[in-house]
Amino acid sequence: MGYKLAANNGDTLAVPQLVLAHLTQTDGDTIRAALYILQTHDTDPRTMARALALPSIEAAKRALQYWAGAGLLESDRGGSPAPAVEPAEVDLASVANDPYVAVLCQEAQNAFGKALNRSEMQRLVGLYLNEGWKPDVILLCCAEVTRLGRRTVAAVAHLLARWREDGVETGEDAERWLKRAAQRETWCADAAAQFGIAPRDLTSWERRTIARWHEEMGIGREMIDEALLRANGKNTVRYVDGILRAWRAQGITTVDAARKQGQLEGSNIVMTERPGAQPPAAASAQKDLFNRNWAAMFDEEG
Repeated sequence: MGYKLAANNGDTLAVPQLVLAHLTQTDGDTIRAALYILQTHDTDPRTMARALALPSIEAAKRALQYWAGAGLLESDRGGSPAPAVEPAEVDLASVANDPYVAVLCQEAQNAFGKALNRSEMQRLVGLYLNEGWKPDVILLCCAEVTRLGRRTVAAVAHLLARWREDGVETGEDAERWLKRAAQRETWCADAAAQFGIAPRDLTSWERRTIARWHEEMGIGREMIDEALLRANGKNTVRYVDGILRAWRAQGITTVDAARKQGQLEGSNIVMTERPGAQPPAAASAQKDLFNRNWAAMFDEEG
């Protein structure tokens, strides 16, 4: 079935040829931002993000920067508009005079310990020019992915996307994020030792859970040790998480309070084991209370 343009029964909107020329050069949110601006004359990133259901205010700011560079908008502070930004590939020759570009490329190569090819440099510079990342944040990200054993611009772009989701925009934000990540790694290493496993064997869910114990529940090493004593050999993060959450629900926040409360019964454990999980051989013969109510108390979180 074919289609044809219907008779226009509503108001019309004049769209400059400039916007139409960018239809194939940028993403849908940026085009929607242009149409919104043309219709409302509103350039407030907060109201724009809300009206267009953009992922963040920063996304609206990037759209405004894009259209300022393209010539659709001009700064209300006077002066000439921002230089045009190529949305996809960056012409390295055209930005050779930007001192930030030279520093960014050189320092990134130093961090990676290798030379970047042309396409990698274009992508790196694109993070700065097209996606609005400040050079110092990009270089902090380069250092972090190198620490993690990954020396590619793709790894940098991936981590920067995660940072943006977590609200990181400035160098100070990145420093705080890295400090928190290092603290979580320390907690996971300590917990892995308590459970008798290697830190690398912890799953993503287990890492998030261990971080939650410390950050949200205020639980330290001593409480984890106490919960392990009550686990009757079921030394898994899921099982211990059930004990800790049961204590929290009962207002038990210290080792002394836990010991005064006595041994937890199965009906008081907030279970996080997967259904059908086989108990250890020594425990399976006991058929204790923990096994009796697993199905009713199952609470899958990961």
